[in-house]
Order: sequence, then structure tokens, then C-alpha cells
Amino acid sequence: MGSSTGAARIAETRGNLVKPIRIIILTLFLALACLADVTSHSPSPSATPSAKPRTAPDNAEQDYRRGVQFADGDGVKQDYAEAARLYRRAAEKGLASAQYNLAFLYEKGLGVECDLKQAARWYRKAALQGDPEAQNNLGVMYASGQGVPRDDAAAIHWYRLAAAQDDPEATSNLASMYLQGRAVKRDLSQAFQLFRKAAERGDAAAQNNLALMYANGQGVARDYIWAYVWMDLAAGKIPASAQLRERITKEMTPEEITRARDRAASKRVELAQKEEASK
Repeated sequence: MGSSTGAARIAETRGNLVKPIRIIILTLFLALACLADVTSHSPSPSATPSAKPRTAPDNAEQDYRRGVQFADGDGVKQDYAEAARLYRRAAEKGLASAQYNLAFLYEKGLGVECDLKQAARWYRKAALQGDPEAQNNLGVMYASGQGVPRDDAAAIHWYRLAAAQDDPEATSNLASMYLQGRAVKRDLSQAFQLFRKAAERGDAAAQNNLALMYANGQGVARDYIWAYVWMDLAAGKIPASAQLRERITKEMTPEEITRARDRAASKRVELAQKEEASK
């Protein structure tokens, strides 16, 4: 199970590059669709506990903050073992942010022995308090069968809870489940809508998959201009998107390419403004 962001979702480039563009797109689309459900959040160690449910006494938040310092090496020597100790103290007092970060350390084996069952246990505790990133990560563990028995229905349950809180990675992961028909009826239109929602929130994997749906005409009418736009936006994090963006221009007229580039520039500004406004 991956716990990084964009790169964890990238399928390696497949197929002979001299094949027709539609075949290349379809091949990469299917590969990415299969990988999209193993995307999870890394912790945001600089986030203050107040950004997550506060169900613990102040000294738990103090332990959490001190744990963040040791995890980041902020003013102290980086020490994941000490971070884990402090996170555990705060987590046992019910602080969701500490439970989440402790789960991540167990998942990655940082300062503690790698233990996916413990990771799932602590993600669940934070998820039950409504933490959307923990809900997404727990969904990922169910979807991949790591730390818990594989259970697509449980994965969808947790993805939906996180997506309802506008978590973009959970929204993208839920889209992938609809795309593949895992524990739900396969629904390309629903997958498209969810990928678009996550893409508008800046999720690179969703942007890439949305572009591929436009290019393939799956869940939406084929539109190479919008395919180019979303590939261009995803290209900074997903190399395959940059390759496909260049290849798709072979299917476009010069006028369409110009329109696509202008639209991509406008969309990039729009997404940057949305991100700034959400801070």
C-alpha cells in the first residue's frame, strides 16, 4: 500500500510508443484505474491539532506538538522513536491527530517496527472520530488487504465518509471503485463525476484519470481539448501525463491545440485561486 501522494498512483509507461494513440491511452487508463485505489495520505506534521477533532486534554495536544517537532527535526534532532512515544501518549488520550500520525509511523516503520495491523488500528481510531485522512487511509488498507482482510465494501464505506468531507484523495479513490465496479455496480458516469470533483481540488491522479476518460470518451463525450487540459495540469507530478499530452496533440488541429493551451492556463490560475482561498 502506498502512502505517498501523486507518485504512488503513477503507472509506469506501458506499451510500444509507436502504437496508435487511442491504444496507448486505453492501456494507461486501465493501469492507472487499477492503481488509484491504493492512494493514501501522508501526515501533515505541521498542522496544528486544532485542525482535527479535539477530544483530548491540553497535555495530549502538547505531547502531539512535541512529537511533531521530533518527527520534523524542528529545533531538535530528528527522532522518530521519540515522536512515536509522544504520539502514543497523546493517542491513548484520544487525540485524533496523534492517532493518525502514530498510524503512519507504524505503516512506514519509522521509529517503530513496521506493523500494518497497528497502523490500521490507529487509523481506525482516528477515522471513528471523523478524521477524513484517516478514513481514506483505512479505506486504502481495506482495498489492498494490508493490515486488515481485503474488503471492498468496507473500503467504499470509509472512502465515502472521507469524500463527504471533500477529501480529494478519497474522492478519487471512490471514483476508482466505480470505474472498476468493485463492491458497486460499474458506473463510468459516476466515476467521471468523482474524478472531476477531485481534479478540481488539485488531485493529480484524478486529473490524469479524468483526462484519460475524456480522451477515451468514457463516462463523457470524447473531448481532446479537455483531455489535453487535464493532462497538462497533471503533468507536473505524473510523467505519463506529459507524454500523453504530447501524443494527443497528434489527434488535434493547430487551432484546437491553441485553445487547449489557453484553457489549461486559465484552469491553472483558477485552481491556484481556489487553493489559496481554501487556506
